[in-house]
Amino acid sequence: MLKKFTTHLFFCLLMMSVSAKTWAQTSEITGIVKDETGRPLLGASVLLLNTKTNEKKGIMVNSEGQFSIKGLSANVPYNISASYIGYETKTISNYILKPGEQATLLIQLNPSSNNLSDVVVVGYGSQKKKDVTTAIASIKASDLENQPISNAAEAMVGKMAGVQVSQGSGAPGGALSIKVRGVGTITAGSNPLYVIDGVPISNDNINTLNTNDIASIEVLKDASSAAIYGSRGSNGVVLITTKQGKNGVTTINVNSYTGWQSLAHKIKMMDAYQYAQMVLESRNNSYVDVMEANNRKYLATGKPLVNYSVNDNNGLRLFNTGNNTNTVLPLEVLPYLQGQQGLTNTDWQDQIFRTAPIQDHSISAAGGSESMKYYGSLEYFDQDGIILNSGFKRYSGRVNLEGKKGVVKYGINFSPSVTNEKRVNANGAYNANGGGIVASALHYAPIFSVYNPDGSYNFDQNSWSAGTKTTLPDNRTADGNGGTQAWNPVALAMLQKDDVATTRMTGSAFLEAELSKDLKYRVQLGVDLFNSSEDTFRPSTFPQSNTAGNPISEATGSSRTIKETNWLLEQTLNYAKTIGDHNINALVGWSTQKDDLSGNYAFASKGFISDQVEFIKAGLVTNGTATRTQWALASGIARLQYGYKGKYLFTGSIRADGSSKFGKNNKWGYFPSASLGWRLSEEDFLKNSETISDLKLRASYGLTGNFNIPNYAAQGSMNNFGYVFGGSTPGVINGAAPIAKPNDDLQWEKTAQLNVGFDAAFFNNQLTLSVDVYNSNTNNLLLDVPVPISTGFATELKNIGKVNNKGIDINLGTQQQFGAVKWTASGNFSKNINKVVELGPGNADIIKTGSVANAYFITRVGEPIGSYYLPVVLGVFKNQAEVNAYPHYLDTQGNYDVNTSKPGDFKFKDVDGDGVIDLTKDREIVGNYLPKFTYGFATSFEYKGIDLGVAMQGVYGNQILNLSRRYFANKEGNMNNMISSLDRWKSESDPGSGQDVRANRAAKGSNGTTSTWHIENGSYLRIRNIALGYTLPESLAKKLTLNKVRIYVAMQNPFTFTKYTGYNPEVTNRSDATTNGEDYGVYPTAKTTSIGINITL
Repeated sequence: MLKKFTTHLFFCLLMMSVSAKTWAQTSEITGIVKDETGRPLLGASVLLLNTKTNEKKGIMVNSEGQFSIKGLSANVPYNISASYIGYETKTISNYILKPGEQATLLIQLNPSSNNLSDVVVVGYGSQKKKDVTTAIASIKASDLENQPISNAAEAMVGKMAGVQVSQGSGAPGGALSIKVRGVGTITAGSNPLYVIDGVPISNDNINTLNTNDIASIEVLKDASSAAIYGSRGSNGVVLITTKQGKNGVTTINVNSYTGWQSLAHKIKMMDAYQYAQMVLESRNNSYVDVMEANNRKYLATGKPLVNYSVNDNNGLRLFNTGNNTNTVLPLEVLPYLQGQQGLTNTDWQDQIFRTAPIQDHSISAAGGSESMKYYGSLEYFDQDGIILNSGFKRYSGRVNLEGKKGVVKYGINFSPSVTNEKRVNANGAYNANGGGIVASALHYAPIFSVYNPDGSYNFDQNSWSAGTKTTLPDNRTADGNGGTQAWNPVALAMLQKDDVATTRMTGSAFLEAELSKDLKYRVQLGVDLFNSSEDTFRPSTFPQSNTAGNPISEATGSSRTIKETNWLLEQTLNYAKTIGDHNINALVGWSTQKDDLSGNYAFASKGFISDQVEFIKAGLVTNGTATRTQWALASGIARLQYGYKGKYLFTGSIRADGSSKFGKNNKWGYFPSASLGWRLSEEDFLKNSETISDLKLRASYGLTGNFNIPNYAAQGSMNNFGYVFGGSTPGVINGAAPIAKPNDDLQWEKTAQLNVGFDAAFFNNQLTLSVDVYNSNTNNLLLDVPVPISTGFATELKNIGKVNNKGIDINLGTQQQFGAVKWTASGNFSKNINKVVELGPGNADIIKTGSVANAYFITRVGEPIGSYYLPVVLGVFKNQAEVNAYPHYLDTQGNYDVNTSKPGDFKFKDVDGDGVIDLTKDREIVGNYLPKFTYGFATSFEYKGIDLGVAMQGVYGNQILNLSRRYFANKEGNMNNMISSLDRWKSESDPGSGQDVRANRAAKGSNGTTSTWHIENGSYLRIRNIALGYTLPESLAKKLTLNKVRIYVAMQNPFTFTKYTGYNPEVTNRSDATTNGEDYGVYPTAKTTSIGINITL
């Protein structure tokens, strides 16, 4: 009986794998569904489709994995599909039943994507996920298919624990910031290394890559996995693998979407009437403050006091205050104060922001045979910016070929791209030279119109140069000083040109020879060619400056070109062999890489013949520069991967890097790593567990480096200086002198990281869990250290200092099936603690200023990098009694000091406890831009062709230094303010919210000093993507001569939940790790709604 059953079972398997035809004829089908190890798949679904009538019958298998379906028609072809979450669906086509016969099927399913048995890309090879012993995060093409994504970095947002991806700017084509497990450097670059198809690229902005070409993205998070990249692995490594061809007929995929973008969050500002009232209060309070101070002086010197009132006219105010224009009420606001209707009331945000289209269209073809496989694609991407006159276009193509002839395999990956970017200078302060569009829109007074009656741009708020000339009693005139130095933001966007065009070609070619069954030799040549040109033009119709009475300027223009060539040559020997229960994979190799970058810049500021001719050759070139830099790297690589019975795993590697960037005494660095793994689920005590499908413990330790420093930092540098020679005709002769001291001992910052974790799967892989705990120490920090003045230099770049990062990464996922409903969900959580351990001599603090002079940042031992170092606001004085009760504002005679504070001003903390408020000294650490933890969550549902996916991401515990509040919430009346300024202190009987100071044009009491009042909670939860799609029934698609058709509607960034009052809680105005976390006017992010279609032919 047993022999008969075994023969019967073998025959079933054979027939299933060959042609899936019946071996018996019956009106009933029974069977069993198992996984790749032979265990029954409890909860699997079996679906039968009568291809003649399209009638469907489905059933769930029982606890033994068995199923039985009766009442089936005879002599009719059926398609039989078995599916289970986490496994590839298996379909038997055209299964024909005959009357009166039975069929018994054994269906074996193999793991699908997002399973512990997947293959992941590691440096210089790939490995089964179940055998990985290091910390690697991975996403596959299937994670990208159901949502419109224009930048590869967007695909990682909220998807990987320990990988924080931030979109600090919403500019079209802008790069995203990626940080892997915190910040481990103070002065060197903190961006990860990007490797595309095995080629490290020279430019970390990957916006030239078509996301539809991506097969997988892996991030090497721990030092052990990244050590194979040696001196460039400290900040993590992002491995991007593009799609390849497959055996079989050509498959054509078309992906297309069109969408509309709009401002994700609008800041509520005052209207013109509310603004005019604040201007009145600000001038009245300023007038009262000046007159109180004057009368105090008069009283002390015996002079008669001056009577005054807030009802005094402008002439009298100027006379009483000695022509102090801060006390004058601008005449332009009087009609608003009088309540006249129909006056100019400009919403400047509405003027610069727009609803902007976005579209992406791509087509790809893949196929091949055993001897040649191919993949090719073309893409067109076009994004208009939500700010006027900004946009980004990309044209890209790709050809990936892989062939085999005998024992030789060869291939080529080739991807050219062209981008065209229309930039606007959205970032920076309202008075930035030609920039600050966003800040200007928030600050510009709503009482001014965009255009003059003749259609030209209105520049009246350039210190309100158009008006408020007040006649004094002695017939003198004075400018009313009503506004501030700011440009018309619409003119800023529309009049200036800043066009950037890039061409890029990344590619590689390889040849691999199978020297024996176990030994392969591979040689690869990689190249990354990058060319960029930028042309700017500012017409003469733009004011020469943003000050009062400025003249019409001469046109200016510039031209900049950049050319970068990066090539790579690598040779490797790979030995892979299984001896009994022992699996061995060994790799040795040699790598050489060189980067050559050159650039030219020319500026023309005079002589343009016309505003219509925007090329610098039409003007007089008054300035120009040219640069060229190079670096080279030579490396030796070795790695051993060993496994015993699939249970006990080991990986060890070492890389030796010789770099041109470092001192002659430290040209070479060595970066070893080792990792261990133990698959407990293969042990006898867990092997047959119905609960634990897979369980692996991991531990790793490795050393990586950071070579992101200037190319010639170790050699010192020189600059040109003019030498004056005397004589009858003194002159200046150009010469050169050293400006930086060389350091022959300069070497890499080195990061040593210990990682301990586990990967687990439960209930037939329905639930997966990965946990990693790490401790990372970065030594030999590159810092500028003071040197004796006798050297002729102030500082020298040295290796000194240490930073520690420690934390935990957690990934959790589940896959479930309830009848015809499939549900997947995944979540991740990361916590990182950053601490400076050592600094320069004496562990002296590093104190820097941000975008304004008194916005201080501090890097101090025992604290995170780049903490905010500011005065502490304790509140607002509600009345004079509170001022008098605060002794720090009394003079030496115990009297109130009018030069310090009044009711309605900020009350500052006496940090050093000396009894005196001195805001240059009374500062303390008040927050940091680094979050306490980050998290992400994604879920999807599928039901009879309908799919719904939602992804969200958030951070918690970080602070933002909102420097924009210095101006659009300052209550000075020189520019518009947020609507929250309506809750300002107005009087002792109307103290407002208790958080907003009084209006005052002169900003007494240091109300304008950057302080904790400018610090805001940066925590947020953002819904990143919502996509709803419908896949046409296969029968309908076939009628259209198509294999698959999916249509969808999607939204990006539709909702953000945050307490932050600015545009974007992901904002950062600076890239320096020591001065990060600012918001000082940045291109806002957009929310997008799009419709699209995916077609497979």
